Amino acid sequence: MPNILHQMPNHSTLPLEWGVGRGAVVFLLFMFCFTSSIAQTPHDWENPQVIGINKLPYHASLTLPSERALHPEWLSLDGNWQFHWAKNPDERPADFYREDFDTSSWPTIHVPGTWQLQGYGKPIYTNMNYPFKRDQPRVMSEPPRHFFSYENRNPTGSYVREFNLKKEPGRHYILHFDGVKSAMYVWVNGQKVGYSQNSMAPAEFDITPYVRDGSNRLCAEVYRWSDGSYLEDQDMFRFSGIYRSVGIWMRPDAYIRDYVINTSLSNDLSEGRVSISAELAGKTKGAEVTARIVGHGINAPLPAVIKNPRLWSSEDPALYDVFVDLRRKGQVLETFHYRTGFRKVEIRGEVFYVNNHPIKLKGVNRHEHHPRTGRTMDEATTRLDLELMKQCNINMIRTSHYPDMPLFYELCDIYGIYVMDEANQESHAFGLRNKVMGNDSLWMKSHVDRALSLVNRDKNHPSVIWWSLGNEGGSGCNFVAMREAVLSVDKTRPIYCDTDMDQSDIYDFAYPHPDQLRTMAQRVSDRPLFMREYAHAMGNSLGNFREYWDVIYADPSIIGGAIWDWVDQGIATDSLPYFAYGGDFGDQPNDGPFCLNGLIAPDRVPHPHYYQAQYIHQNIQFALNSQQNVTLTNRYDFTPLTAFDYRYEWLCDGRIVSKGEAELDGDQLHIGPKPDLSGELFLNVYACLKERTIWADKGFVVAREQLRPTANSSEREFQPSASSKSPSSKQTAPSLSGKAGVEPMGAWSSLSINLWKPTNDNQRRNNYANRLGYWRDHTDGCTLNYSKVTTTSGGESSYLVILDYQPPRSDMPLMPKFGVEMKLPSTMQHVRWYGRGPFENYPDRKSAAFIGLYESFVDDLQPNYIVPQDNGNRSDVRWLEITDDQGKGIRIESAQPFNFRAWNYDGEDLDKEPRHANELPRRDHVTLNIDLLIHGVGGNDAWGARTLDAYTIDGNQPHHFEFYVTELGKNQGLKIKD
Repeated sequence: MPNILHQMPNHSTLPLEWGVGRGAVVFLLFMFCFTSSIAQTPHDWENPQVIGINKLPYHASLTLPSERALHPEWLSLDGNWQFHWAKNPDERPADFYREDFDTSSWPTIHVPGTWQLQGYGKPIYTNMNYPFKRDQPRVMSEPPRHFFSYENRNPTGSYVREFNLKKEPGRHYILHFDGVKSAMYVWVNGQKVGYSQNSMAPAEFDITPYVRDGSNRLCAEVYRWSDGSYLEDQDMFRFSGIYRSVGIWMRPDAYIRDYVINTSLSNDLSEGRVSISAELAGKTKGAEVTARIVGHGINAPLPAVIKNPRLWSSEDPALYDVFVDLRRKGQVLETFHYRTGFRKVEIRGEVFYVNNHPIKLKGVNRHEHHPRTGRTMDEATTRLDLELMKQCNINMIRTSHYPDMPLFYELCDIYGIYVMDEANQESHAFGLRNKVMGNDSLWMKSHVDRALSLVNRDKNHPSVIWWSLGNEGGSGCNFVAMREAVLSVDKTRPIYCDTDMDQSDIYDFAYPHPDQLRTMAQRVSDRPLFMREYAHAMGNSLGNFREYWDVIYADPSIIGGAIWDWVDQGIATDSLPYFAYGGDFGDQPNDGPFCLNGLIAPDRVPHPHYYQAQYIHQNIQFALNSQQNVTLTNRYDFTPLTAFDYRYEWLCDGRIVSKGEAELDGDQLHIGPKPDLSGELFLNVYACLKERTIWADKGFVVAREQLRPTANSSEREFQPSASSKSPSSKQTAPSLSGKAGVEPMGAWSSLSINLWKPTNDNQRRNNYANRLGYWRDHTDGCTLNYSKVTTTSGGESSYLVILDYQPPRSDMPLMPKFGVEMKLPSTMQHVRWYGRGPFENYPDRKSAAFIGLYESFVDDLQPNYIVPQDNGNRSDVRWLEITDDQGKGIRIESAQPFNFRAWNYDGEDLDKEPRHANELPRRDHVTLNIDLLIHGVGGNDAWGARTLDAYTIDGNQPHHFEFYVTELGKNQGLKIKD
């Protein structure tokens, strides 16, 4: 996997139909909307009625984004620009756009890029609070004194770029910005060209009258905040600048302004129709558009009818090339290359279909985030994201909460990802379904602009299956207008809205408990249900993910959900030894680490819960039948079981004792014979890619399972080796309670009752510390006994340890864990175990971690969570060894599968809630927790939801735990690897 820390970007028929035209509808909406009045403002960037000056209409990406830089009509302006930063507009160099203004002393900044990560101002992370005073539509009002914006009222960046151009008569020169945040003015050669806002949308200006042959000067004045920022209140780091690519389209005298690739399928999918609709500009007389479709044995002019077309889906993203030409009198004036796919998306009643098949969407929310460049994404990192998603059996992305860069959609077409494409609209700080923004006609133009920019740009991508009107915004007339604007452009895709359900074809239900999901799906009967956000993956999380999918699979009306979210929004800097988050830059206001919700870390290293999502999402299920062959259940929508190779492994007491290729016969998998061995047997089976794909190599495991065969008389459950040894009554220790250390196993170790587990991120916000905090300092009802059971000839001893709990009263709180803690010498860094692994697992997140033999160093047992929290557990352990370099240490084993965690610090160090891992001390001992039971991590949300009852420990029930501790002399540690 590449180290992205050092990468920089390369320098359906819809149910609602309107009976009147869009203009009339918008007029009526305006009449019935609440209208606010505001004082006249001198600033375009504080006036919602001004969303652009001299800005050209939105249109589809003209050519494949990956090929744009090679297109003869494209002049890239990416690279180094001269730059000046001012903390407020009054301090900006107001006349910097003049051709005689000397900028030779200005430093340079890289475009595309965010200025906060290039040394100017501060990145600010907030979830829903505006980083300026909320006084819509103004952004310059006085905020609280601790806000960054108090002294930096509206930072302004002045950009200057010189470029050379050979100006040809009759040509049109279109200046194109892929994305600028938040608002900007543009000048060319000292002349004002125009103004734009809507940060995540393209902005184009016709600069033909302003450019000249030879050297030209382009200037852009960018404002960090504008009235548009009131609709850009997304849960993310707030960055600024020209963060996406810039260039000039050099067009002929007649040119294609926009085009739509229209595809449709017959009801039985046996026939595909494709045509093109184009809009021309310039001197269009005599000009005509022609197009061809090429691929999969087809080479035909458009319009065309294709028999039995190859269909596009996430599993088989079949694409056809489309070549679009503009001709006049046989001469080609310009040509563009795009791709299309044949696929049909529709809602029938309560079920969502793709290509006549009911679909389950295994989705994830994805912000555009790079740890070095912020909102600026490069192709390599975007591809890496998609590869990791496909490997995680994710088939859908929600572009939370704005349209992504154009290249992203091309790659989703290629990789096979369903996309919920979302408008750049959120006003969360005003409240969900608020009327302030949603039902005030002053803001209608801004809302509609964000819908039109989304749909017009991305309408030709087969990967886009829904349009979303935004996230956590308002409701009312502005959302009616947004929906009508979408339908005016595209009636082939459903529309989604989470805050105005009257405008949504799909019912939204975010962050439910699995039982609530089941109940709500039964209640909603007029449309499908989708969780646009669920399974909040913050820190040590994603417990009970299986429970969600048990509900989803059981109800055809539930489409699925999108995990929140994909990548931790941490920032890497050369000056900090850790990934920074909210508050680490002195940024105020901030919401701290609430931006760290990813399945993967900022450097794209998966967290342990990534593997749980991968496992639960997998599309092949395995079950042992009565003949102890394996029955497969295919949950792919369009892929047969024969598309994969299969292999198996038999394990005895954790060791692989036989393995081989498995033979598929229908839905039956024939495997090698069950070993005739007396140990604990498991069968691992794997479905693997037959050939290399764009997202994984041949042999990559797409589905796997660990099965336990029916035991025969020669087999046994795991039994500890010391169990046959009886303790001597003379060696029985007195009962122990409390946390006072005892030393039954030599001066180098201690053993004590410990019922407290530090919090993880979910538990910090659900009152865990108070609800379960009693057990931090109490061990009421617990007794700890140990007895020596044997001593070897070398002097090493084995002990039986018994931990008992009887509830002292009937109102005891839940227990964080039930077990003991040991302090071991710091030299004991080698860990070997037989249990679940290799990655961290907990009772409510363990099925992806197979039982086997594993080894690690203590430091490597800790996952890469940015915020220190409870971590590192391994469940269903049969035995554990922890030793020094010489093999000296201890072995712990039990007939009761147990949990362990090993740290080079203390649990009390985690209780202090350090912000970063470098704040954890390295103690002169190893802290080892041995627990029969441990509280689950939780997985519904991170602001109050509790762990499901099944994964908690009842303090009103008795508990009993027995295990053996054996001293290991030099070189006695078990060797796992042969």
